[in-house]
Amino acid sequence: MSIDPPSVEPKPGDPTPPGEPTQPRPTDDRTPAPLSSPSADLAPATAADDAPALTPQLPPVGRPWITVLAIVICVGVFFGLNSQPDPESWDAMSKFGVLPAGEIWDGGYWALVCSAFAHVQLWHVGLNLYWLWIFGAPLERAIGSMRFLAFFLSAAAVSSAYQLAFSDSTGIGASGILYAMFGFLWWGRDASPEFAKALSGQTSQYLFIWLFVCLIATWTGQWQIGNAAHFSGLLFGIAVAAAFVVPGAARTGKVAVAGLAAAAIVPLFWAPWSVSWLGYHAYKAHAAERYDEAYELYSQVIERAPESAWAHLNRSYVNEALGEPERARMDRQIALSLDPTIEQQP
Repeated sequence: MSIDPPSVEPKPGDPTPPGEPTQPRPTDDRTPAPLSSPSADLAPATAADDAPALTPQLPPVGRPWITVLAIVICVGVFFGLNSQPDPESWDAMSKFGVLPAGEIWDGGYWALVCSAFAHVQLWHVGLNLYWLWIFGAPLERAIGSMRFLAFFLSAAAVSSAYQLAFSDSTGIGASGILYAMFGFLWWGRDASPEFAKALSGQTSQYLFIWLFVCLIATWTGQWQIGNAAHFSGLLFGIAVAAAFVVPGAARTGKVAVAGLAAAAIVPLFWAPWSVSWLGYHAYKAHAAERYDEAYELYSQVIERAPESAWAHLNRSYVNEALGEPERARMDRQIALSLDPTIEQQP
């Protein structure tokens, strides 16, 4: 007979966990619409005469199995999310490995990869899968399935980590990986005809234009787009191509890959510029009864996000523990003015 764990009623003064204000919903990435086939006069570039051509390492029976598998997973996650009552909620997302920032900082690093497979809107998954096939299939055929798998997973982790660093969320969708593939193909287009065939001048121009359109759309508040994932994915793809397929660029490329990967690790453990990171550590210090540390961290959250009722309420509890009843009363009043239901929330 199984025994359910006893429920624990919160006591007055117990810290409340960080709520929605410090854990934003994952932002969609946006990918451009598919292009029509390039005209006949836009012939693909050929490999340089003095550059050794990359010998294609075709997988068994010549099929891009990893690309196909990634598409199947994206489709499955899409239908799985849309079967949930609220597909964009963290409750729904977490069932498919997409986690809020605090849980990633607690060790849920798999979310860096899982978030790339998550899409909610039909147009979003459709466009991403179109580009995944256009870029992924020829790239996988050229470099081999195992190398492609390593590149795919690395690009997902790196682009998600940079998005987490700049937006307190990994975002959802595969466009960070797609821009990594595009960067690889574009930078290595002279190393192999396989790469050049996947691109045209029109496609390259369109992808670069879309990169900056998304940036402007985010700055103007029109869309919440994973721009950090786009740019970091592009740079990562360029660096990997330089390291492994572009003649004469191996050393520079490997240094760039190592630098980008190392920088991507930093926000997983240290991100004091992030309100969510500060709130997460304030809560951890509060729960551990390190009240002076918690007070300083809550104060930093409030300085950057003065509308955070959660931070004001928890700082009031800390002030009580520090023997500052007047400051506690003021913080509680501010919290209730910002959200009258804050004390009734779980």
